Amino acid sequence: KLQTAGTGVTVTGRVDATSFYGDGSDVSDGKWTLGANGTSDYTFTGIGLTQTTNDPILYLARGRVYEFVNSMGAHPFEIRQSAGGSAYNSGVTNNAVSNGTLRFEIPFDAPNTLYYQCTSHAGMGSTIVVYPNTI
Repeated sequence: KLQTAGTGVTVTGRVDATSFYGDGSDVSDGKWTLGANGTSDYTFTGIGLTQTTNDPILYLARGRVYEFVNSMGAHPFEIRQSAGGSAYNSGVTNNAVSNGTLRFEIPFDAPNTLYYQCTSHAGMGSTIVVYPNTI
């Protein structure tokens, strides 16, 4: 089914194309949908996970783009410099999002280790390992 709208086209089903036009600037390398296990854990569904997983350690590559979809209206999701620390905003769009998508374009000079954490519940969160590691 092909449906046009004022903002573009919605396709339900499969699309096959013989060519592509555009720069691909909105393409992400991975996307997760967030949920919650009470106030103790985020739940993640998406790439690299075979089932919904509580607070996984994420392994993300420099120069790549990742998206985190939080539609809960609660549990603001923030990328941080340290567990309980201040926000890490380099390459991050929509940090501390509680209803929308956080987009993380990981800069080449990002630290080797970052964290994600709920800004309302300190126990919700885990580690982000950024690779390849820098010296």
